[in-house]
Amino acid sequence: MPVVFIHGVAVREQGESGWEDVRRATQGIEWPAVQAALRLHLAPVLNPDAPERVRVDRVYWGDLGAQYSRGGLFRAARAPAAPDPAPASLSDEDLGEALEARLRAAHALADWPDVIAAAWEAARDRSLQAMVADLPAAEQWGVLEAAVEGRLGRGPAPRSHRQSRRGAFRRLDLPPAPHLPAGLQLSQRRNVQRAMLELRRPLEAFVPLFVGDVLAYLNTRGTPTAPGPVPQRVLGALRAAHAARTHPREPLVVLTHSMGGQLMHDALSAFLPADPELRDLRVDFWCAAGSQVGLFHELGVTLGGLPGTPDAVPSARLGYFWNVWAYSDLLSFRAQGVVPGAHDTAFPLPGLVRSDHVAYLTDADFYRTLAAKVQVHAVARPSGAPRPLESGP
Repeated sequence: MPVVFIHGVAVREQGESGWEDVRRATQGIEWPAVQAALRLHLAPVLNPDAPERVRVDRVYWGDLGAQYSRGGLFRAARAPAAPDPAPASLSDEDLGEALEARLRAAHALADWPDVIAAAWEAARDRSLQAMVADLPAAEQWGVLEAAVEGRLGRGPAPRSHRQSRRGAFRRLDLPPAPHLPAGLQLSQRRNVQRAMLELRRPLEAFVPLFVGDVLAYLNTRGTPTAPGPVPQRVLGALRAAHAARTHPREPLVVLTHSMGGQLMHDALSAFLPADPELRDLRVDFWCAAGSQVGLFHELGVTLGGLPGTPDAVPSARLGYFWNVWAYSDLLSFRAQGVVPGAHDTAFPLPGLVRSDHVAYLTDADFYRTLAAKVQVHAVARPSGAPRPLESGP
């Protein structure tokens, strides 16, 4: 009486690239804990006399997901903090970028147009560069910044020079916007940046791998007759579970989480029918928890929603499809009325938006409810008779 679990995106094993980034966000998808819960709550339903004999496997595909080619340097939370090199070693373009960045950080937003113009004017001033090159390295950046400030009218440069340039940026004659004094603006900006960096840090760790794994799967899933590496693992697990049945009426149960639902839908609607060895395989009960199957299907990016493929998984291949979503899980979506045969349940989770996407897998009530659904839909008919195994198309 086999059970197969398929995880979603942004799941990595300890020691693999990306594990440190996602482990906090994905706590609750640890396989030993999920396996133990399935054995505790579901196995006794499938085999009351010998629950320990129920085969409980998973499909792990995190190592086939997205990989950062440069360690995730695009993330703001990993902005390099290395000091700038000596100005004399920089090209005009690099010097202009560095000066602009240094001066922007010290000026109110209203001054940025002037700062940009003055920084690049200084960076392209050959006589200034020659003078700076003769100075000790520790003094070079300070002199360059003073030169920029001078061009802004805060140093030796004449104030009229600053005013004439500012006039060029104010020709639209827009009404002045109310703003805080410059010092308060800078302080407020730094405080906002620090606060938002703390908010971005966990999101930047999880969301890019979430999106990356989705794209990695879609780009490499292959075709029904030539499945890619991830579908091959799904098919291999289903093949092993099917072979492990000890009786033709023994149900095969699949639990998927998040993106694992799309993997399962593609397997049932496209990959299994195209495999001659698996055409008679039937999944008696499929629970998709926190999935995007409905979203993907309506967008037409599931294989079952593409031209030339069936819109519905035939009943001979799938028994009961239970789609579990939650109002507080913003990554879960309804499937009933979108995916033929889907039955929705809005599951009451704690209401913690940050963690509810994985909360199904840590909730004992979820597993108990899953066991009850399997009992009535896959183990026995309402009359108590075993559900017969139907042959595939």
